[in-house]
Amino acid sequence: MATIFMNVNRRRFSAAAAALISFPRMAAAMPSKCKMPAEWHPHKACFMAFSAAVGVYTQKQIAKIRREQAVIAKAIARFEPVIIFANTNDVAAAKSLCGPTVKVQTLTHFDIWTRDTLPSMVLNTAGEIQAVSWNFNVWGEKFRGYNADRDLAKRFAATLKLPLVRARLVAEGGAIDVDGEGTLLTTKSCLLNANRNPGMTRQQVERELKRMTGADKIIWLPGSKADAVTDGHIDGIARFIRPGVVVTEVTDDQADPEYKDLQKAAEILESAIDAKGRKLDVIRLKWPRWDVMPSRGKDFAASYVNCYFPNGGIILPVFGDPERDRSASGLFQELMPDREMVQLRVDEICEGGGGIHCNTQHLPNSVS
Repeated sequence: MATIFMNVNRRRFSAAAAALISFPRMAAAMPSKCKMPAEWHPHKACFMAFSAAVGVYTQKQIAKIRREQAVIAKAIARFEPVIIFANTNDVAAAKSLCGPTVKVQTLTHFDIWTRDTLPSMVLNTAGEIQAVSWNFNVWGEKFRGYNADRDLAKRFAATLKLPLVRARLVAEGGAIDVDGEGTLLTTKSCLLNANRNPGMTRQQVERELKRMTGADKIIWLPGSKADAVTDGHIDGIARFIRPGVVVTEVTDDQADPEYKDLQKAAEILESAIDAKGRKLDVIRLKWPRWDVMPSRGKDFAASYVNCYFPNGGIILPVFGDPERDRSASGLFQELMPDREMVQLRVDEICEGGGGIHCNTQHLPNSVS
């Protein structure tokens, strides 16, 4: 998800996909009210996609990304089942790197960002899982080569025999975060962007987000004018830790192009009321320092909140700023004391403009 993706030759992929893991077939009609559970709701599994973006990255970069993905997958597999997709020619490599604790399945795809390319999961009124397609358009038609990921949500749902519901807007899973109790966070710079939803008003976007997720309250943050990759995904800015509690990232570097947007986001959150009428408990977390970290590219995604909450765990990135890395780890451990902390360096993935959360999509347990 970096600017190096520009001008990549368009490639075509087969739409055929092998079965993944079986689930009972459910009714295809969407009920009047669905609910998106928070990420800390128990998971059935976590899904990833083995890097295959030849032409976007060099072979050397892909090899590094795959090694980091294997580290992420094996860490998550300590807590919950992990299924990583591989194209047919990459199955053996995926199995070799990921080892016996990670299940490798054949499913045609292009890049690694399953948070955005796979559907988001909601529960209907019967507690059954349904898949929401956000009509992935390659982050506002920015990059070429992604044909195989445009319909990945549909093919994924078909392999799992999950009913697919297509939203009446363009979004990505990384653009929203929910508390499971009716409050949703998102950003203006992403979902109100003409590269996704031209002509749609904020009210129209809100109405559809509420219909798809069961949210009663939408809190809009500015997002990022400087994020040339995702246009300011929420999962790189602020995340719910539990209902009523949000960690939001800030920087004390006033020369940083995102300084003002991050400060404004924190101020909005600190004055916000959630769907249950609570004033939010907002914790400001400082980004790692660019002058302390090793040399990074301009699209490097140095976001601590771009982490993943598997069953009983926290998979948290670290970036080579020892002081800030310790502070982030200590904060998350304090906020989630019943979870086991795992810290990972995934620098090559972050150079692409994403992180650990972007590489994962969780399947919640049904409650039927």
